Amino acid sequence: MAAAAQLMLFEMPVRPIAPAPQPIESPPTPSPASSRRRSQAWLALHFTDLSLAAAYNAAPLDRRASLDASAWAVIDDDRLKHVVACNERAWNYGVRPGHRMNAAIALCSSLTLISRDMAAETSLLERIASECLKYTSAVSVQPPNEVLLEVRGSFRLFGGPAALIERIQADLCGLNAGLQLALAPTARSAQWLARSSTTPRVCFPRELSEALGSLPITSLQWPLPVELQLTRFGVMTLGDLMRLSRKDLARRIGGGPVRELQQAMGRTTWLHRGWSTPPSYHDRVLLDFEIETTSLLEKMLERPLARLKRTLIGAARTIDELTITLKHREGCTPIAIRLQQATADTAHLSTLLHEHLDRLALRAPVREVAIDAPRLLVAHARNHSLAMDPATRADVPAASELKARLLEQLQSRFGVNAIRALAMRAHHVPERAQWAEAPSQASAAIATPTRLPRRPLWLFREPKPATREYLQGAFRIESSPETIEAEAWEGASVRRAYYRARTREGVECWIYRDLQSPHDWFVHGLFG
Repeated sequence: MAAAAQLMLFEMPVRPIAPAPQPIESPPTPSPASSRRRSQAWLALHFTDLSLAAAYNAAPLDRRASLDASAWAVIDDDRLKHVVACNERAWNYGVRPGHRMNAAIALCSSLTLISRDMAAETSLLERIASECLKYTSAVSVQPPNEVLLEVRGSFRLFGGPAALIERIQADLCGLNAGLQLALAPTARSAQWLARSSTTPRVCFPRELSEALGSLPITSLQWPLPVELQLTRFGVMTLGDLMRLSRKDLARRIGGGPVRELQQAMGRTTWLHRGWSTPPSYHDRVLLDFEIETTSLLEKMLERPLARLKRTLIGAARTIDELTITLKHREGCTPIAIRLQQATADTAHLSTLLHEHLDRLALRAPVREVAIDAPRLLVAHARNHSLAMDPATRADVPAASELKARLLEQLQSRFGVNAIRALAMRAHHVPERAQWAEAPSQASAAIATPTRLPRRPLWLFREPKPATREYLQGAFRIESSPETIEAEAWEGASVRRAYYRARTREGVECWIYRDLQSPHDWFVHGLFG
């Protein structure tokens, strides 16, 4: 009975049907028939610290331990480096989201700053949306930090709204992403209520106008010029806004905000793009006999790969990851193939599989093989080139495709961690301006200064001490000093004066004097 009562709270009031027309000579008799329209109940999940959780999950395990014991914040990549989110220790120092980087450092000199990773935030939000599919099939992702769920049909299954909210809070509390929830009859109203309430809030249809009327204008997250214009009008809450004429309001601030206001009240519909997990591929091969050699195993895998190719071509899909699990008596041996570019070419997959099997030693005879592709991506059509290979009469691959396949083959032969690529980042200290990372097709663009001083072709991994050689006159200075400094919050404090110098043998090198200990000289690189 309690579940039925909770369901009835979100049902629309009965709307009587007009009585059917009767002959003129007889008086009309009213009809008690009525119709009901299925109401909706939207649950909005708002994550205030999503960027903080994404940065923490992306950090290595040893880095997480240092972050737990220090004050740190995530900063945006805009010109002024605004703070997006901060942990509790930084909050106690007075750091707040929206502060500039300089203001945050002034409040907390030991503050650790981490650049915002939008790709990691998007991936985390999509993972949360995939988790929410176990509560309802109507899930919508609202970037950058919100997920909407239509849970009207899930109340009976989970024991009512209160039990469902408690279940979602328990499942997502481990993320530490600052979860705020609100349940309302419309999606837009639930979204606005979740942004302004730190505790779970349930709004019934009869309370919708009153609940929305108390919300501040900032919870709508409209463009800043619109908020400033409404503030000049004296509009501070949503109740003040709803008392204005819709026609005059649309003329002053545009039709978009007025349309959102109508969607929140349920007067117009709001179409959502539903979220669903990408399809996957699974294949299982039970062997009639045990296979003891990798060469025979490679021959056996030709038919499963052919089935995979037919599936990909028929569904117009590609894959960017493939896992082949070899099952034997002592357990199983997984072979993970990760691609730089999604493909449906199983011939290339066979080449990569050959590299993996060539360096694999089977622990026991293989009795079963499982082939899994965790996601099938939509294949993007491409234009074929007029040029073709005269020998094979096939299209000449693009340079990016050749590079991706070379990286994949090298990683399959030597291991994923054995192949590294140099990456750049904006930093004043030369040895901190580059580091080794896993090769990737997507590389972040670094804005270089227009007038950059000359730099050596060969930069040493660690500067070499050269104080004795300098005192013996082994270097001849050929340039004025270039001072490079870095403060303590960027790592170790650095103050150096760099010079271009030439040795007695005529080798041009890059030396510097450590300004923190003026008598120490170092060689940092060689020019070409």
